[in-house]
Amino acid sequence: MKYSASKKNSYPVPDARPSLLRKHDKIVLALFLILFIASIIAYWVLMDRYDFTIYTGLPVMAIPFFVLGLASYIYNRRYIAGLVIVAISAVSYLILPESVLFVVYILVCTEGVAIMVSVIQRWMFYPIVSSVEKVNVKDKMDLKDRIIVFFFNIPVDLDTRNLKLDSGLSRAKLPWRDMFYTIMLALLFCMFLWIYMFLNPSISLGTKGIPIYTFTIILYLSALVLPWTVFSSLNVRISTDYRDFSLYKGFLGTFKRMFLPMFAAILFLLYALYTGPENLYYIGMSLAMIVVMIVFTSVMYYTNSEVDVVNDITSSWEKFHPSEIYSGYETKTRSSLDDGVPATPRRNPKDCFRP
Repeated sequence: MKYSASKKNSYPVPDARPSLLRKHDKIVLALFLILFIASIIAYWVLMDRYDFTIYTGLPVMAIPFFVLGLASYIYNRRYIAGLVIVAISAVSYLILPESVLFVVYILVCTEGVAIMVSVIQRWMFYPIVSSVEKVNVKDKMDLKDRIIVFFFNIPVDLDTRNLKLDSGLSRAKLPWRDMFYTIMLALLFCMFLWIYMFLNPSISLGTKGIPIYTFTIILYLSALVLPWTVFSSLNVRISTDYRDFSLYKGFLGTFKRMFLPMFAAILFLLYALYTGPENLYYIGMSLAMIVVMIVFTSVMYYTNSEVDVVNDITSSWEKFHPSEIYSGYETKTRSSLDDGVPATPRRNPKDCFRP
């Protein structure tokens, strides 16, 4: 554990942000970023030189997830699964050539998304909980603190320092409730896309090619909403004397308040802009694609990656949060934290509950 000295105080202050990123995770992250930048360049070239539209060229943006998924099958020596995918792709091509892309998206790209979800969770977990721990005991919140308070719906009068989580995760079945909430969050973000498309007069929705770019968009939506399930898997919460405050439930509460107004806006737009079945077709198809893609991605994540991420987080928890925060600290009298024994570490009074 690293320590930093304070100018005003002589006690050591622990660096409470363990890093969970392994060498393997850093390689995956670097590879994804390189492929993402290359995909953007290829996407721009297709639109600039080959007359692709903004939507017909979107499958190129799925390349980073495809490469990660393919590499995962090879790295983990899942050769039988790979042969099954090749066989399914061959049959699909014989039936309907375009359907091969659907097979690739569902069985390969979702694996890549699951890998990126675990990397994002390792990268973001401790920086976020470190900020949550201090957010309501600062004299003044900065922009990052305000964003965290908003996303997790943290009450301003709640002392956020006594964080807890559950260890020893064991699943007998898939967490369907969390998967349902993930689908709802993806739908919420998809509503922003629908509003943009229905309000943009330059976009003409048709049936041809829509499933392809819808799959690509949903890949990125899945990578955006699935990482937050780690707060549910670990039941990360702020302990109080009455009822613990769950960070994941607070996160869901924020977006539940946004869902109904957004859904009402979609219905209004459909009523105002309806000129044929295209809009209803696109929304219905998007709903089906979101459900299919997130279910497949969730199965990949929960069966292959979740346990490793959760175990690494819990094994580092003692470094981040070595002891409970005690209440009832009194500055005028000797504290129970001070046992009078020389060289005994003292807790910083600022880290303790005020009476």
